[in-house]
Amino acid sequence: MEENEDLFDDSVSERINHSSSQRSLSTTVFNILCGLKNLFCSGMFVKGSAFVVGFWHPSKGLRAIMAVILLLVDMYFVIANLFTAFICRRSQTPLNAWLCGNTSSTNSSSTSNQIIGGIELVDILSLVGSSALLMSNATFFWCMWKLQQRTVYCVTLEKAFSTAGRSIWVTLNVSMLIFGFFLVVEVFWFYFNFKESSYGTFLNLMSGLPVLAILTSSWMFVVITSAMKHCVMQCQAEIRQNSIDCSLDDVIRIHKRLCKQMSSTSESLKVWFVTHWFMLAITTVIYVASMVSYFQQAIDSYILYQHLLRSFIHFYIFVYPSYCAASVKTQCNRMLRELNMTTDEDWPTEHPFCNRFQLALFLQYAQYTNCGFQVGEIAFGANFAWFSTLIAMCGLGVKVL
Repeated sequence: MEENEDLFDDSVSERINHSSSQRSLSTTVFNILCGLKNLFCSGMFVKGSAFVVGFWHPSKGLRAIMAVILLLVDMYFVIANLFTAFICRRSQTPLNAWLCGNTSSTNSSSTSNQIIGGIELVDILSLVGSSALLMSNATFFWCMWKLQQRTVYCVTLEKAFSTAGRSIWVTLNVSMLIFGFFLVVEVFWFYFNFKESSYGTFLNLMSGLPVLAILTSSWMFVVITSAMKHCVMQCQAEIRQNSIDCSLDDVIRIHKRLCKQMSSTSESLKVWFVTHWFMLAITTVIYVASMVSYFQQAIDSYILYQHLLRSFIHFYIFVYPSYCAASVKTQCNRMLRELNMTTDEDWPTEHPFCNRFQLALFLQYAQYTNCGFQVGEIAFGANFAWFSTLIAMCGLGVKVL
C-alpha cells in the first residue's frame, strides 16, 4: 500500500514538473516573440543602417570615418565604370586587362546591345547609376552634418527618431527586409553564376554599400518629414489649447514658429533634395527606358534580374521621397482645412477664433506663408509628387516612341 502511494506521489510530481517546464518554455517563447515584435516596431534597423554608412552617430569623428569610407567606395565604382565604358572596350593591353578585369563575364549577353561608339548600354547604365549614388550620398552626408548644427528651429535627427510612430518604423523595416532579401539574392546569384575570384566577389559585395546608403538616406528623409508633420499637429493642438488671454497675434506667432521650423529644416536638406531629385530623375528615366531593350533581347537571366532590381530601386528612391516631401504641405493644408470647418461652438469663448472674422483673417494670412517642405521659395506639394511619378514613367514612353 505504501509503495502504491509512493508511486502515485512520484507520478504527480513528474506531471507537475512537466507542466511547469512547459509553462516556462511557453513563457520564454512568448517573451522572445514580444521582444522581436518590439524590435521590429522600433527604429533600431534604420539607426543601424545609418550608423554603418556614416549618416548618423553621436560621435562626429566616427561618423566622418564611416562617411569617408562610403564616399571612397562610391568614387571607386564611378571611376571603374567610367574606365570600363570608355577604355576597356577599346584596348586589350595587359595594363587595361588588369584594371578592367574580366568584363566579358557579366556583359557577354549584351554585346549586341550597343550605343554610340561601340559602348554597351549596360556600361552606361552602371556609370550613370554610380554617379547618381555618389552625388546623392555625398550631399546627404553634408546636409546631415549641417542639420546637427541647426538646433534652434530645425528638426534634428534625434527629435525625428523620438517622434516617429510605430507605423513609420514598421513600414521602413518591411521595406528594409524586402530590399535586403533581393540584394542578398543578387549577391549569391552572382557568386554561383560567374564563379569569380574572391576579389571579384568582394567587389560585388562592396557594390551593395552605395545602394544601402542611398536607401538609408531615403528612409531617414521619411523619418524627418514624419517629424515635420508631427510639428504641424503640435501647432494645431497648441492653437486649440491656447485660449486664455490669447489674441490673433498670439495665434499667428504660434504658426510663424511652425513656418520657421519648416523653412529651417528644408533649408538644411535643400542641397541633397535638389541633387537627389535631379540625378535620380535622369537615372530612373534611363533605366526604365532600357527595360524594353532588355526584355526584347535574350540576355542572361542574372543581368535581367540585376537590371530590374536596380530599376525598381531607382524608381523607389526617386518617387517615395517626393511623396514624403509633398505630405508635409498636405498636412499643413489639412490643418487649415480643419480650422476652416470649425464654428464658434468648437472654440472657447475666450479664443479669438470664436469670432469667424478673426479665423478668416488667420486663414488668409496662413495661405500666403507657403508653409511646408520648401525648395527655395516653392513649397513641394502634391502636384510636384505626381510630376515626379510622371517623369519616372517617361522612360517607357520615350522608348516606345
